[in-house]
Amino acid sequence: MRRLVLLLGMPLLAACNWTVEPLPANAPMGFVPVYAVPDSVNKIASTAARPTNKPGKIYAYTNYLFQVEEATGIHIIDNAVPKAAKKIAFLRVPLASELAIKDGYLYTNNVNDLVVFNLSNPAAPALVKRVPDAFPAISQKHPPFTNVFFECPDPAKGVVVGWEQKQIANLKCRR
Repeated sequence: MRRLVLLLGMPLLAACNWTVEPLPANAPMGFVPVYAVPDSVNKIASTAARPTNKPGKIYAYTNYLFQVEEATGIHIIDNAVPKAAKKIAFLRVPLASELAIKDGYLYTNNVNDLVVFNLSNPAAPALVKRVPDAFPAISQKHPPFTNVFFECPDPAKGVVVGWEQKQIANLKCRR
């Protein structure tokens, strides 16, 4: 019986159009959420120095400068000789936006959590504490712009970590 159903159903499946239609050239522009899996957002690592793409705030501490890389982490710069300042490491902290340093400890945000690093070796800061939900939740319901159309976020796809502008076939949300 199953074979008969499969044999009769095959021509129906073959008749289906399995190609994905491209968006029309006049599809409207809107913002689409960029998702990250929650586990990947909380992965922190000390890595080699790298170029700065989206520079943020700078904090001076002893002979070092710490510069936020918007939403990515913190550059660590040896500034013992200001005319020859040199990046020595990058502390990858997804969605970091602020930082403070006191008594040899660096404090920053990782999404909604407060994370604390020991700076006894500034080239390789050591994570010593995480305080979950220390900061209000980041709004993930809409882009940080007004009077725009956007694709409604789907929490099942992960955490919204940003927005990018694209052509969208089905704009349902507006802010």
